[in-house]
Amino acid sequence: MKHALTVLALAVLLTSCDNPQKNTDTLRKEIAEFKAAPDEQRQLVIEQSFAKLERQIQELEKRSDPKADGLKEQLLALRGDYQAAKVNKALNDTKNAIQGIGEAVKDGAKSIGDIFKGSGTNRD
Repeated sequence: MKHALTVLALAVLLTSCDNPQKNTDTLRKEIAEFKAAPDEQRQLVIEQSFAKLERQIQELEKRSDPKADGLKEQLLALRGDYQAAKVNKALNDTKNAIQGIGEAVKDGAKSIGDIFKGSGTNRD
């Protein structure tokens, strides 16, 4: 009996550490942080959390747990939020790249103008 209680206590402890709703809440927080400051490390953590949540949902489905459907809906919503954040990051990266190219062209044109001014070929 004592051994059974120990096993039960350990199972409850392990289950609480691997709570799909807690993982969903953590994912929501990670995605919000990614939106605020996107970086590759956060992307990796988010992808790992999605994989974990998918495994958790599969386990619930195997047991015919009704919580699986609600978690699936949350998973889809979180995936949508994450995809939107990734698109926003890509747009910002593109914008920054275009601005960088514009600055490079501007600096190049200024350098060419300075060359012509220095060579004396630009007479008024």
